[in-house]
Amino acid sequence: MGKKIWAALICLALSMTLCAAYADTWSGSVAALETAYVTAPADGIAETLKLETGAVVTEGTTAGSIRAEKVFAPFDGTVTGVKAAEGDTVSGTMLEISPVSLYTVSCTVTGAAETPENALIHIGETVYIRCMKDRTHHAEAVVVSVSGAEWTAETTAGELYVGEAVYLYRDAACQADSRIGKGTVTAHDPLTVSTEGVIRQLRVQAGDKVERGQWLFSVSSSEENEITIPASGIVTGVNASAGEQVKEGQELAEIAVSCAIRIEVSADEAGMFTPDQAYAYIRGDDPHEEMHPCHVSRVLVDADNDSAVVELIPEDETLLPVGMTVLVTNVD
Repeated sequence: MGKKIWAALICLALSMTLCAAYADTWSGSVAALETAYVTAPADGIAETLKLETGAVVTEGTTAGSIRAEKVFAPFDGTVTGVKAAEGDTVSGTMLEISPVSLYTVSCTVTGAAETPENALIHIGETVYIRCMKDRTHHAEAVVVSVSGAEWTAETTAGELYVGEAVYLYRDAACQADSRIGKGTVTAHDPLTVSTEGVIRQLRVQAGDKVERGQWLFSVSSSEENEITIPASGIVTGVNASAGEQVKEGQELAEIAVSCAIRIEVSADEAGMFTPDQAYAYIRGDDPHEEMHPCHVSRVLVDADNDSAVVELIPEDETLLPVGMTVLVTNVD
């Protein structure tokens, strides 16, 4: 016979024994009467989150902290502007970065060699550039956008002059039959990295070269990053774990601040219970079957289902584990 069946039989035997020992005995369970929630004080990563279901916690104590969210470089380039220092609150641009591509070339298919292939430009393909004037300036670029006969390329290597006219080719040797158009060179504007919140760690400064994916800075949405217990009670549920990304105000855990014992009776039995009437209960985990005083708080009658729920409060305001089975008996 399985362990679960044996456990059920033992509980049944205990209930029958107690019901025989005490007149007017009901089986019930513990429910949270008042609930509080542990929330994240800021966006970031939850770390050292010391919350476990069933743990007794005290109001005002620290249950962990929020590590600021890391922000990474979205592209390769050089930092040209830093708009805030550690501890500053930012809403908007935090860094300016000049990308590796120093130039943008605005192009058309005008002047392309007359072949079917040269009339089709594809985003992502590599092209080669040579200036029209004296053919001494060369560069390599990648097509980043195409709109009909117009397209744009950004340089990845080489040197050009802002404003000069250039031809673009598919062949690195810039052969005439591989020419796919002409364009004008402009400087690539610095790109920005924006954020909102309090800067926690700043890992770069103006002049630093950065690579895509490099950690630039950390930011928190609030100056407060400690996770604080809002009320004393028993943790009834944990909704996050250490290392998890959380948002400001997100519920991390639930706390039962006060509890009640609830028993279900028939509608006819409901009249036996009156507010403040004295009863006693036995905890389901008590091997000594010690009786504890409690009193009726309220009776909720469901006439449609011919039933009622009786709510009782422990006299000593003991916080019992939510879901625990108890036996309630009349002590009058």
